[in-house]
Parts: sequence; C-alpha cells; structure tokens
Amino acid sequence: MTDPDTTPPIGMAPAPIQGSLRHRITFGTARSLAYISVIELGAVWERTLRRAHVPLKYSQGFTPRPRMHFAAPLPVGCGTEADLLDIYLTEPWPAGTLLRAVDGFAPPDLTPLDDALVDENEPALSEQLTAAEYRIWITGVAPQVLENAVARFLDTDTVELPRRGGRHRGKPYNLRALVETIGLAPIDAEAGLVLTMRLSARAGATGRPDEVMKSLGLAGLHQRCSRTRLILSPTAP
Repeated sequence: MTDPDTTPPIGMAPAPIQGSLRHRITFGTARSLAYISVIELGAVWERTLRRAHVPLKYSQGFTPRPRMHFAAPLPVGCGTEADLLDIYLTEPWPAGTLLRAVDGFAPPDLTPLDDALVDENEPALSEQLTAAEYRIWITGVAPQVLENAVARFLDTDTVELPRRGGRHRGKPYNLRALVETIGLAPIDAEAGLVLTMRLSARAGATGRPDEVMKSLGLAGLHQRCSRTRLILSPTAP
C-alpha cells in the first residue's frame, strides 16, 4: 500500500515580495462552509474583507468584482485545512497585516491561517496547482475490507468513469491515472478509519475524492472529508 506524503498540511507560497499588492491567504473551512459553492465562498470572503476595511482592488466594467482567485473549488461536502486564495489590494500592506485586520470579522467556520506577499506577475494559483491531498473519515466498514479495496485499486491500471460535465460530459476517463497516492492512515481509536489520498489537480486532469470512494465500493460510507494540502509547481525565482 502506498502512503501519502507526510509533509505538514500548509499552503505553499513564494518568498515575500516587498511592496507587492498581491496577498496569498491560507485558510481553513469547516461545517456549514463545506456545503457551499466556490462562488458562495468567494462572497463570504468578500464580505469578511470589506467588513475589515481591507482596500480590495476591483475589476473594471459595469459589474466590478474584487480581484480574488482561489486555487481550486472544493468538492461539495468537503472542508479544508489549508486552502489558498490570492487577493489584490489598492495599497501595499505588509505580510501578516491582512490576517490581523480580518480577526473578529470572519464567520465561525472560516479560519484565516496565514497571509504572505507574492509577486504580482506570478501565474495564477490555478495555473500552478498540480495536486491536492485529502483526508476522509469512514464508518461502517472493517479495516481489512478497506485495506483490500485500496489494494485492488492500486493493482489496476485503468478505472474508467464517465465525465460529469463540460463538453466531454459522459465520455470515459481513467480515474486511476489521477490518483497519485492512497492509503489507510494509522488507526486512531477516536478518529476511526481515515483514508488519505493525493489526487492530480491539473487543468483537465483533476481527481475527485467522491469518485475514488465510489470506485473503492465505499460510496456513502464517509463521515467527513477535508482537503489538507494543495501542491503547487515551483515558480521561477
């Protein structure tokens, strides 16, 4: 069985760029915020930042929107421990200032964790994203059954599923090729069974944890899902 990388679940950010107007926020969500869309989550962040009087930069045109970009949407029903959001300001703020500014304005299920400055010319987060790690708590199945299901999955080269949306809706794709690592975490008496996985998160090649669960024959058996880490490609210095 292949075990995932044990690197701590933190967002990756380049070295600080003094005077940059681009901030990278690392944040977590839980409970109610695990069941909203990325558009709704963006509205939660915009409301939080405006209440904190953060000088957000807006787009031009008839319907100006704040310049905010998530690394990737969260699967519905899945929280996060270290997701990434880039925002642009109209005036330079030192790293960490934004985090202190939003303290007390974020809703209970939104937890800002870090605030770093990044180069304004760096590619968008979505263009840098290569993979995402998940932790899934499972109930109603014995450890050996779960281990056997994972072993069978790892032993196969092709797991075909139909695409869910877009212009290629219904066309088959190979889910197995999108699963970089998968394994059963050490059993914890309180946490119960926990499945960990690292899935590809590239444009046109993104693995979904719910589809992995379905392929394992475990659909509907998970209690909770959390995205623990996003992996970005290295950027040029």
